[in-house]
Amino acid sequence: MGANARELDDSMGENEAILQRMNRLNRWWETGAVPPAQLKEFKRRDYQVLAGRLDEPHVQAILGARRVGKTTMLYQMIADLIAGGTDPRRILLLSLDVEGLEPSTKNLLHVLEMYASSVLGESIHQPTERIYVVLDEVHLVKNWQRVAKNFFDLALPVKFVVSGSSSADIFAGSSESLVGRIWHQTLASLSFAEYASFKNPEHADALSAAGSDMRACLDEAAKGGGAERFYDGVRRALRSLAAARDAIEARLSDYMLYGGYPEIVAQDERRGRAEAIRTCIDLSVYKDAAGSGGVRNPAVLARLFHMLAWRSPRMINRTKLSRNLGIGKSTVDDYCEALRWSFLVSYAEFYTASPAARYRKDRKAYINDVGIRNVAAGLGETDAIADPAEAGMMAETVAADHTRRLWHALAPASASPMPHFWHNGGGAEVDLVIQLHRRPIPIEIKYRRHVEMSHLKGLSRFSAKFDPPLAIAVSRDDLRLAMDGAAVVLPMWLYLLMC
Repeated sequence: MGANARELDDSMGENEAILQRMNRLNRWWETGAVPPAQLKEFKRRDYQVLAGRLDEPHVQAILGARRVGKTTMLYQMIADLIAGGTDPRRILLLSLDVEGLEPSTKNLLHVLEMYASSVLGESIHQPTERIYVVLDEVHLVKNWQRVAKNFFDLALPVKFVVSGSSSADIFAGSSESLVGRIWHQTLASLSFAEYASFKNPEHADALSAAGSDMRACLDEAAKGGGAERFYDGVRRALRSLAAARDAIEARLSDYMLYGGYPEIVAQDERRGRAEAIRTCIDLSVYKDAAGSGGVRNPAVLARLFHMLAWRSPRMINRTKLSRNLGIGKSTVDDYCEALRWSFLVSYAEFYTASPAARYRKDRKAYINDVGIRNVAAGLGETDAIADPAEAGMMAETVAADHTRRLWHALAPASASPMPHFWHNGGGAEVDLVIQLHRRPIPIEIKYRRHVEMSHLKGLSRFSAKFDPPLAIAVSRDDLRLAMDGAAVVLPMWLYLLMC
C-alpha cells in the first residue's frame, strides 16, 4: 500500500472513530430523547433566560466555574427543543474535553462538516433547516470564535450555544470576531433560594414570590420610596413564609458550610461532600485557571488560591502575598486574574461617590462559593460555623455573592462585578455597597442574634456622608425584624431569599 493510500485509510479510520464518539454523545439521534441519566428535574431560574433566547441569531455562551450545572442546562435545553418539535438529528452536542475530539479550530470545522454530511446528508454551509450546535467546554478550542463568526456573517441557520469554565478563553478572540454577535450569562452555584427550593420543593412557589416582592420593594425604596417601603415588603414576605420558615431556616447552616454546587447539594454525607468539593477545586485551579494563560507555576497558583480562601473575605495585601509566595507583585496580579477568569474569586473595590476614583490598589477578595472557600481553608469537615468569628466570615462570603446577584437582577446595565466596600479610616466600615437609581445602598453583615443600631456605626457614618435612601443590616436574629430611621434590620435567611 502506497503512502497516500495509507494516509487516506488512516483518515477514514479517524473519521469513523469521531462519528462513533458523536453518536455516543448524541443518543437522541437514534432514540429521539435525551438519556434520563443526563437530565435533572430541577430547573434553575437561569434556565428560563437561556431558553428565552434560543430564537435569537447570536451565539449564546453559558459561563461559570466547573461543575456549577452548565452541562445539565445544555441537556435540559436539548430535551426541550426536541419536545418542542425540533428534529433530534439537527441538534449536535460536542463535549470538547472528550478524548478524540481534539480541540482545534480546524478540527472543529472538520467535525461540523462530517456531522452535516454523514448525519443530515447535506452541507453544513447550506443547511436546509436550522441546526443547533452545542459546544460544551468550548474554552478548550483556541479561536473557536472564527468558526462561529463565519456562520453568523453568512446568516446561515446555525445556532451556536456554548459553555465554558474560563471567560478568559471564551472572550480571547471575541473582541474582534464576535463583537455584537455573542450574548453570555454567568451561571453561579445555586443561590440559597434555589437550594431551599431544591430541598423543600413544596415551598418553591412561596419562596420565589416572596423574593420577587422584596426585590421590587427594594427597587421602589431606592427610587424614592424610602426605608418604609422596603420594610413593608419585608414584613409582608415574612408573613407569607410563615409556614415555610422553620424548614428554610434549618437549611441555612448547611448552606453556609457547603455552598451551592449542585452535586454537593444532592449529597448528605459530610466527608463525601468535602471530597467532591476538593475535586472541584483541583480541576478549577489546575485545569481552568492554570490553563487560561500567563500561569507558569500552577502549584504557586494553587497556594495563592488557598491563601485567599483562608483570608476571604479580607483585603488583599500584594506585598505579603508576593513575599510568602516568592513571586513578584505583577505575577500576584496575573495569578489573581487567572482565578477571577475561572470564576473562583471576585474582587471588590472601595466605594466613593465618583466612579472614576473607585479603583484603588486595596481590593477585597471573596471566594465566590462559600463551600469552596471553607474546604480550601481547611474547614470542610469541621463545625467551624459554631465559631462566631468563622461564622461571620462565612456569612459575609454568602452575603457578598448574593448581593452581587441582587444587584445584577435589579440593575444589570450598571452593576459592577462585585459590590463595593467602604471605610472611613477611623474604624467605621460597611461590608457591601451597591448602587440603584444612582443612589448608594449600604449593607452591613452582623451575624449575631440581636443587632442594635448602636452596633452599626459604619452604616451611620456612611449615611451621614452619602445620604442613601435606605440602609440594610443583616443579622442572624431569627425572631425580630426591626426598623430604625433609614435602616432596616432583617435576618440572613430572609435577605438571601430576596437575592
